[in-house]
Amino acid sequence: MIRNFVLFLIIGVTFSNSFAQSKIVVTSNFPDAKIFKMAGTTKIEPALGIGSVELRLSKKEMNRIVIEKEGFEPLIQEYPRTRKWPKNVQVTLENRVVEINAEPYDAQIYIDGNYVGVKNHQLIVKKDESPTLEIKKKGYKPVIKTYYNSDGKDVPPLREVLKLEDRIVQVKVTPADTEIFIDQNPRGIGSAEVIIPKNQCVLVQAKKEGYVLEEKVFCNKENDVVPPFNYNFTLKDRIVKIVTTPSDAEIKVDGKVVGLGDYDLKVPENNCVEVIIAKESYLTVKKNYCNSKDYQEPPIRDHMELVEDEAYRTSISTDLANVNFTIVVNPKIAEGDAWKLLSSIVTTEFDVLEVIDKDTGYMRTAWQVQSFNGESTIRTRIIVKLGDSNPLKYVMKISSERADGVVSVKEDQDFEEWNRILKKYKNVIEEAQSRL
Repeated sequence: MIRNFVLFLIIGVTFSNSFAQSKIVVTSNFPDAKIFKMAGTTKIEPALGIGSVELRLSKKEMNRIVIEKEGFEPLIQEYPRTRKWPKNVQVTLENRVVEINAEPYDAQIYIDGNYVGVKNHQLIVKKDESPTLEIKKKGYKPVIKTYYNSDGKDVPPLREVLKLEDRIVQVKVTPADTEIFIDQNPRGIGSAEVIIPKNQCVLVQAKKEGYVLEEKVFCNKENDVVPPFNYNFTLKDRIVKIVTTPSDAEIKVDGKVVGLGDYDLKVPENNCVEVIIAKESYLTVKKNYCNSKDYQEPPIRDHMELVEDEAYRTSISTDLANVNFTIVVNPKIAEGDAWKLLSSIVTTEFDVLEVIDKDTGYMRTAWQVQSFNGESTIRTRIIVKLGDSNPLKYVMKISSERADGVVSVKEDQDFEEWNRILKKYKNVIEEAQSRL
């Protein structure tokens, strides 16, 4: 009797369990999620239901279903009849999905630094994770974006098209300590990554003290030249900052005045440039700057201080220098007496007469030479010519010439006419005019 009762109890419990597991209700956390039956790995259309379904459990299969909702990773669940399930089963879609499309088509896609492909990718953002996406292609500024699947953060989009539009040029400079400027703003020394936004141009400059600035404009516009991947600046031409004392001294290059007091002198590669610093009453300074391996490197700055010329202190500025002056002889003075008087006046200051011819009325003294500071040489002489016999006239000229340095009086090519006369000769013409 007892044995039959136990057997009946076991059969009843088994029957009860079998009946309870014949079906369950599966409910998604999203009421619009679609629930499909699966045969192996194949989804069976149409859907079993939306949001919630009553799932009959078969003894012969794993009772696999898939829950789908746009923007979420599909969730595959199995409910084998061999396990005991509650009547109501809650399923939760948690992992987000973002359909990524990258442009250009050959742009590379990386997730957290790992390469995953080109053109498109299905990004799965798991619950409470934040993967970082990077789109890269040589010559373009990468697009980097982080997606979140956490409470309090922005919900990832369903789809996103990420375009590489801004260009990048890797700039290097020589010398290596040259500073790089982008649109007048400092961006690095030696090298820099230059970003050129779409439909814009940027000015890149390489600057180093003592060198001529180099610059280049890069544009990222339609139908324009595509910027290069790499660009090298090589500073070759030098700049010398010349400053003078006095501050108004003339600075001459190639015979032309290029500045007063200060000037940025350009010295091209493998060339030399002569600079002349000049100011009246000061000794002229000449200097060569060379930008060649065969010469000393030009300085970044050069202060040129002029020395006062002693010749100016012992001379006067006059319109009598190097000009013919006519002296009309008083009719009461005979021609012979006039000639003697002229000779006497001239030889008072000039000891040596190089040429004298009374018959033609021509007289020329030898050059009188005087050096000053060891930096300038002044030579002076007087020439007298007969201007007319009736009435009697003589033409007198004081030749005054200057040369830089200590120069032989015979080096005519070194001398130039000087608009000054040494003070000791200033009265010669006035005396001749007054006495004749």
